[in-house]
Amino acid sequence: MATTFWAWFVSAVVIVLLAVVVPSRLSAQNVLRDARGRYSLSRVQVMVWTVVLLSLVSGMAFGRFAAGQVDVAGFQIPDQVLWLLGISVGSGVVATAIKVTKSTTRPDSVAAYPLGAKGGRFWEMLTAEEGTSAGKSIDLAKFQNFVITVLLVLVYIAQAVSAFRAVDNPAGIAGLPEFSSAFLVLLAVSHAGYLLGKVPSPIGTPEGGTMAERLASVASEENVAKVVPEVRPA
Repeated sequence: MATTFWAWFVSAVVIVLLAVVVPSRLSAQNVLRDARGRYSLSRVQVMVWTVVLLSLVSGMAFGRFAAGQVDVAGFQIPDQVLWLLGISVGSGVVATAIKVTKSTTRPDSVAAYPLGAKGGRFWEMLTAEEGTSAGKSIDLAKFQNFVITVLLVLVYIAQAVSAFRAVDNPAGIAGLPEFSSAFLVLLAVSHAGYLLGKVPSPIGTPEGGTMAERLASVASEENVAKVVPEVRPA
């Protein structure tokens, strides 16, 4: 089973490198930042579950291959796990739609970083996004969602480790560990609270930049790109 554990770990590291580290090295925005240049909680959550589940699948497949199994993908993915991923991705899509709407209708009140700016720290994803308190005060809806997600991720990883240790041969693992229905309901309620918390629209202008300024800088860059240098005859 050591091969399975190592394949699981290496797969997780590779996914994180490709999604976060490599774009940073190429001076591109990594997947954890949204269109405002800020770290996004919904993006982080989707990324975390993607890393955990895909690395688990990769680890089990490689473990079965190393054990001489022909059908390396001969394991099941429980319905609860698919629902888990659906809730996380669906919540991210709805959160993005809400952000786009607010960035379009009230850009002067939405916090954002200018193009090319490094942006804030990772923990900024837990702070308010609009109004004078943007980037300063902790958003309670975000905080509870983050804490519950971390708890459920740790529980699921522990459950997977226990399942791997319970068998001597990787072929004995019938599939991904099941996700408790109670935990699934808890995750759904948490995401519902998180999305409802994004509905109110605090007033005021955030410090450090707004979406209006970011959009203006985008328009400015596009106009500069359209300018054709004048060609003078020799």
